[in-house]
Amino acid sequence: MKPRSRGAFTLIELLVVIAIIAILAAILFPVFAQARAKARAASCLSNVNQMGKATLMYSQDYDETLFPYRTRDANPFTAQLLPLGHTQAAGRTFYNQLLHPYTKNWDIWKCPSKPGAWVNVATNCSDTELRYCSYGGQNSYSANYYCFPADLGLAMAALRAPAGTLVILDGSYYGALPVNPPALGSFTPSGSYLRYWKNVGNSYLFRWASPTGPGAEPSDAEAVELGKSRHSAQINAQFADGHTKSIPYDKLITDQTLWNPYQE
Repeated sequence: MKPRSRGAFTLIELLVVIAIIAILAAILFPVFAQARAKARAASCLSNVNQMGKATLMYSQDYDETLFPYRTRDANPFTAQLLPLGHTQAAGRTFYNQLLHPYTKNWDIWKCPSKPGAWVNVATNCSDTELRYCSYGGQNSYSANYYCFPADLGLAMAALRAPAGTLVILDGSYYGALPVNPPALGSFTPSGSYLRYWKNVGNSYLFRWASPTGPGAEPSDAEAVELGKSRHSAQINAQFADGHTKSIPYDKLITDQTLWNPYQE
């Protein structure tokens, strides 16, 4: 009787090898996913850092004043907006566009961890939201609404603690506020502003449901889940003195001192 050749695996040996490979893959794939997520968060923090430098340069050129979050001037991308039906956006210039002379890079306004990120002109809009589409100039970052009363930028001299005051943070709409926002300075939050915390991270308060207005607002629980999906529940933020850091989502939306430009 001829001995069995050792030139090939038996079925059992092959299954054992496959099982070992599957176990290694199950262990390593989450590690790779975490590494990619950290790389995206680091890239986003670099974006925010550039925004911080641009904010300081802008304020130096405009009498020590922060940029307004929008102006009532024609959008520089009006020629692209109007043929798409984006009439609301065409009549406003947004803060990412005001800061562009200092950043010289549109891509910094697209967070790599924001699904469907766009800047200046969004093209993935439904027919029911065309006139609102592209509003805000980008959908990856939000500005602290308290720093921009009545569409004007706040004077840097009015900031009591620039190193502790948020200016720009991860968000899906161009303005955001904390949970239960108090009245500060000349701004008293009311109406939808009371729920602007739902714009933080990957959450978005205004999910348009009709051509005439917003609808399908995320529930509180959904807003938290979506908000935390950006950078594993960490929010990248720029402060008024130009420095940047990552802040836990739960702290950012509830710590009102981070939002208060008039704090002692």
